[in-house]
Amino acid sequence: MKQLFSFLAILTLLFSCRDDDFGSDNNTLQPTAFRVEVKYDSNYGSLHAKNATVVLTNNNSGDTYTQTTDANGFANFGSVIPGTYKVTVTKKMLADEFNTTFGYPITVSEMNFNGVQENATVNVNVQSTFIELKGARVGDLLIKQVYYAGSHATQGAAFRDQFIEIYNNSNEVMYADGLYIGQLYGKTNTAVNNNYSQANGQFDWSKSIGMTIGSAANTDYVYADYVLRIPGTGTQYPIFPGQSIIIAQNGVNHKAPLVDNTGAPVTVQNPSLTVDLSQADFEAYLGNFNLSIGEPVYKYDIQNPAVKDIEIAYWGKPGYWSPNNDLILDNLGRDSFVIFRTDNFDTLPNYSDPSVTTISSNTRFFKQIPNTAIIDGVDLQHYNPNSQRPKMLSASLDASSISCDASFNSQAVIRKTKIEITLPNGSKRKILEDTNNSANDFVKQAANPRGFAL
Repeated sequence: MKQLFSFLAILTLLFSCRDDDFGSDNNTLQPTAFRVEVKYDSNYGSLHAKNATVVLTNNNSGDTYTQTTDANGFANFGSVIPGTYKVTVTKKMLADEFNTTFGYPITVSEMNFNGVQENATVNVNVQSTFIELKGARVGDLLIKQVYYAGSHATQGAAFRDQFIEIYNNSNEVMYADGLYIGQLYGKTNTAVNNNYSQANGQFDWSKSIGMTIGSAANTDYVYADYVLRIPGTGTQYPIFPGQSIIIAQNGVNHKAPLVDNTGAPVTVQNPSLTVDLSQADFEAYLGNFNLSIGEPVYKYDIQNPAVKDIEIAYWGKPGYWSPNNDLILDNLGRDSFVIFRTDNFDTLPNYSDPSVTTISSNTRFFKQIPNTAIIDGVDLQHYNPNSQRPKMLSASLDASSISCDASFNSQAVIRKTKIEITLPNGSKRKILEDTNNSANDFVKQAANPRGFAL
C-alpha cells in the first residue's frame, strides 16, 4: 500500500507540472540563437572587427562556445543553452593587416586586441550583446610566474615559499630600479550590491568616500592594498634580455631546515614539494617596517642577509596600516598583480573601498594606480568554478584570468614560450607569450624559479 501511495503521488506531481517544464516552446532552457557585435574602441575609429575570436563560457557549467566574427563584425551562435556567460573576444593583427585596416603602420610586428563582458545573459529574451575591443599594451617587462598556491601545509612550506618572477621579453637591457609591484584589492565574489558594486559584482569605486571622477574610477584605475618597489638609482639592477628577477616572500631555501624568528625550528617533511629561494634577487622582509609602526616582527618573516630587501612602498595609509605583517599571496587565487612605473607615487591618492560609509580607526585605504602607468598585469582566479570573483583589470591589461588547480598544491601560473630564437653568438633565448589574455598566455605547473613552461 505504501508503494502504491508513492506511485500515485509521483503521478500527481507530474501532471501538476507546467508544460514548459518539459520543453515546450516557452521553456527558457531551450537552446537559443545569440549574436555578439564586436567593434574596436574609439582610438581605432570604432570600426567593426572581422575575424575576431569570440568565446562564450558558461559561468556555472564551464561549457564554451566559439565563433569568429564575419566581415561585418558579428559572431553568430546558432544554439546556446540559456544562462549567464563570460564573453571573451580576442584579435591578433599582424602589421600588414593593421596598416590595411586602420591606414597607418605600427612599429611592432603584431598587435593584440581584447574585450570582455562578464555575466552576460543569454535567453530567449536576450539574444545579443556588444563588445568593444581595446588595444593590448605590449610591455618589455612581463610578469612571468606567480607562485601563489603554496606547498602542502604540513609536508611542504605552506605559504612561506611564495614568489613572483618578472621577465625581460625585449631585446634590450631593462633596469628593474624603481619598478613597482602592486597586489590589488577588490571584491572576491560576484554578488551585486547596488549601493557599492558594479553589474559584474566588482566594487564601484566611483562611490568611494571623496571620489570625484565618476565612472573613470572603475575604467581607468586599479586599487592596491600592497605595493613593493625595487630599490636602486636607475642602473643598479639590470635585467638582460631573456632573463628574470625573483621577488620572494622569504629568500631562503625552503627545502632545508630553518629557524623562525622565535627560535623554533622549521622543517618540511617532503622537500620536493617546495622550492629553494636562497638565490632570489629580492625578498619582502617587513621586519624593520613593522617595528617602525610599532608592530612585532612576524615569526615566519625570516630575513636572509644575502638577499636584497625590497622596499615597502605602500602598506596602507599612515595611521591605517594593513593588518598583514608579511607579503602573503592569496593561495585561493583571488589576487591580481601589476607592475608599473611612476615618478609620482607618493602623490597618488588612496581611498577606502566603496562599501565603507564612515571612516573609523579600522578603515583600510587602497592606493589608486592609473592604468596608463601599468606595464603588465595578471588577473588570478579562484580554482573553484563555483567561487569565481569579478575581474579587477580592464581588458586592455588582461582579457581573462588564470588559476591553479587548488591551494597548497605546489603549482604556479607561468607564461608559455611563444618562440625560441637563436642569437648571433649561437645561444638561444625564449620569447614569451604576451597577448594580454592570461588564459592564453599562461599555464599552470609546479613552481620553478627561473624555469619555463613545460
